[in-house]
Amino acid sequence: MSFKNKQELDIALKIACVKKDFRLKKVINSCSVYCVKCEHLECKWWLRAVKVENSDRFYIKKYEKMHTCGSEHLTSHNPHATAKVIGAYFKDRYPEGKGPSTKDLKNSIRIELGCKVSYWKVWMGSEIAKSLVRGTHEHGYGVIDAYSHMLRTSNPGSKTALKIDENGRFKYFFVAYGAWILGFIQMRKVIAVDGTFLRSKYGGVLLSAVAQDAENHIFPVAFCVVDSECDASYRYFFEQLRSFVLDTPELCIISDRHQSIRKMVSIVFPLAHYGCCMRHLGENIRNNFHNASVVYHFYKAAKAYNIDVFSDHFNRIRDLVPQAVTHLERVGFHRWSRAFFPENRYNIMTTNIAESVNSMFLDEREYPITALFDAINRRFAEKFHERRMKFINAPTIFVPSIEKDIAKNINLGNKLLVHQTANYKYIVTGQDEVATVDLLDKSCTCKVFDIDKIPCPHAMAALRCQYGDDYGRRIYDYSSSYYNVEVYLIAYVEEIKPVPSEETWKVPIEILERKISSPFVEPGKVGRRSSKRHKEIGESFSTKKNKCSLCKRIGHKRTTCSERNVA
Repeated sequence: MSFKNKQELDIALKIACVKKDFRLKKVINSCSVYCVKCEHLECKWWLRAVKVENSDRFYIKKYEKMHTCGSEHLTSHNPHATAKVIGAYFKDRYPEGKGPSTKDLKNSIRIELGCKVSYWKVWMGSEIAKSLVRGTHEHGYGVIDAYSHMLRTSNPGSKTALKIDENGRFKYFFVAYGAWILGFIQMRKVIAVDGTFLRSKYGGVLLSAVAQDAENHIFPVAFCVVDSECDASYRYFFEQLRSFVLDTPELCIISDRHQSIRKMVSIVFPLAHYGCCMRHLGENIRNNFHNASVVYHFYKAAKAYNIDVFSDHFNRIRDLVPQAVTHLERVGFHRWSRAFFPENRYNIMTTNIAESVNSMFLDEREYPITALFDAINRRFAEKFHERRMKFINAPTIFVPSIEKDIAKNINLGNKLLVHQTANYKYIVTGQDEVATVDLLDKSCTCKVFDIDKIPCPHAMAALRCQYGDDYGRRIYDYSSSYYNVEVYLIAYVEEIKPVPSEETWKVPIEILERKISSPFVEPGKVGRRSSKRHKEIGESFSTKKNKCSLCKRIGHKRTTCSERNVA
């Protein structure tokens, strides 16, 4: 047999030792000769391998395969069952870096290799197996500049940016594929921004900026790995984003109530509007005031299209919990209310799309940085192809979800009464409300037409009166082009190509010579890495409180109740 190098031969021999339960001893271990024998002095088993000239390959030249020793020298623990050997043996169980748990791996070692090893050694073996598949964190940071170059080469039009500190250590890495940049032009200009912590030994945070397509699917805009969520990192992220996202009043950026995001949006995107996530604010109200009715009316007020409906629900909150009103007024109506928002955030009231991205890459957050971005590449390349194929032969003018809303509004509009007051202006009555529709301005006093950019039931009734039998075709003229199937396909027409494997990279010499070290980690940080989400600004996790079954008071149980003896 021949082997790629001496290390491969050494690992293969140790795996054989573990399987057959015998021990080896190295006799010669030089650059060109590798000779081993059985650990038992009188045993005649031995093997000699030599190096092929002008190559790293080793081949077995002599081999005495019969053992002449007994079993008296064996112990319950095989010294060759090291973490390195375990990692090499189980490497194929971790495709794309994912595989069995430490507990399952320990059982597999007992069944397949027949040896007993400690839990720590099994865990170390699994970490080595993962690093053999997806690389080490140190190597990922070391080649990140070359990786960035190859990403731009394989995906022309992409935007990448790398920043290192004064000591040559990694600091920030920003990525926006050309397909994302071109596709975002066809999206509604509402971006959800969020950050999720990475679980590697070097820590860090993955920042994401995502939009929402007409079918309410996640559309990626950019990703960036930074050291922490702070003013400096968000400023860097938004400055890179500014290179292809125009700063216009139409742009809306939504996030949780992180102070750095709000501050940097006002600096880097002064014309854009900042809004906070309705769900984060609602959950904070639930946890802080413990009143389900307040939460119900808050969501109704936040989703209200016009100020009258907003005021009705907000006054109900005032009657129930006045402190909640003070809290919401301090945040600002224009931050969380659709009725008061200065521009249009459509139906995107939460950062759920950004939270969904975080959950998409839950396991990948512990990957080396290059493997993490490879996983992002693969996931969205699949999504782009899937969505492109789904609508390439679509029979409708608009995407299905919008066609469904249009059909619903038509049905409601058929039950309304219409009175024309001027050219293209109508008063629509029905269902205990009166609305004024202006078809030229594409507006209605209910504000649904203005915000959603599709005709509301009142506008449908006005269009039916204005155009008669032709009004079905005219509905699309009065709706936003963002919902058109052709526009949807243009957003996904560009293909996301994978970054080639490292062995095939062709990189300029100045990039190869650039050495980038891993980020600085504070010494003395011990313990298992956190896997639970961190609290956001103003957020408090609800904790279940015990309620005594005897005195009915909260804060203790029946067994510790002071009234137990009396009862």
